[in-house]
Amino acid sequence: MTAREDLLRRFDDYIIFTRRLSEKTREVYSMDARVYLDFLDSVDVKLEEAGVEDIESYLIHRKEEGIEERTEGRILSSLRSFYMFLSEEGIAGSNPATLVEKPKDRQQLPRVISESEVDELLSSFPPDDLLSERDYTLFELIYSSGMRISEAVSLDVSSYRKAESTISVIGKRDKERLVFIGEVASDALDHYLDAVRPKLLKNDRESALFLNRRGGRLTRQAAHKRFHEAVGRLGLDATIHTLRHSFATHMIEHGADIRSVQEMLGHSDVRTTQIYTHLDTSSILAFFDKYSPLGDSDD
Repeated sequence: MTAREDLLRRFDDYIIFTRRLSEKTREVYSMDARVYLDFLDSVDVKLEEAGVEDIESYLIHRKEEGIEERTEGRILSSLRSFYMFLSEEGIAGSNPATLVEKPKDRQQLPRVISESEVDELLSSFPPDDLLSERDYTLFELIYSSGMRISEAVSLDVSSYRKAESTISVIGKRDKERLVFIGEVASDALDHYLDAVRPKLLKNDRESALFLNRRGGRLTRQAAHKRFHEAVGRLGLDATIHTLRHSFATHMIEHGADIRSVQEMLGHSDVRTTQIYTHLDTSSILAFFDKYSPLGDSDD
């Protein structure tokens, strides 16, 4: 029996004996998990490294195959159970499927918040608290660069090149890319390194850029929890992943070309970027009216 078949067999047992779900549910959930694993193999993503973006890409892939909204919701339920199992098995540290909205709650996939909402969020962190200042710097950096939360918490102090306002990021499949950050994020990072991180640091040998209250590396799960608390206070419907998509969408709205955004996001295929970054219909129509010979003209 292969390692994959053994994993699926244990997932079957988990559904029946731990979750106490029906045999019919076991058949459906097991099939959905198998197809999801096939998809990860096809895009060369390891199961233990897959996250929110991969699940959303998978759902988009299935929608392109013609599945209905009801089926999409069922698949997401299957994946949430699958990741619960993976978490208990120690294969996945969290359940990224819980951060993906069900179809009935989703207005668009993936979700984006406006620039004013981003400003409201980033302005909500009080400057007189070390952890709050750390959170502000982390989320400002993600919005300024479009990096994934897994990439951000994996950064070391040496990843930041202050003179160039760039950060060396290790992305999926250990691919390194150089990310430029804006002046606001650069100033926030400089302040964090000068006035915040030294107070959180407990061991001089710790290389992590973002530290937790005990002086160790901040985890992705802890960052998600802090972000959820922040947006909850403001009544915003967003996850950390929303910042990444909002960055890409706002860049395109301000004139960035798709290839540049692809490079900044670390996508190997521009088609992923085209799906992941979308424009409002109004923006497309405005562009059409301005430049198309078929559009209205004042000449």
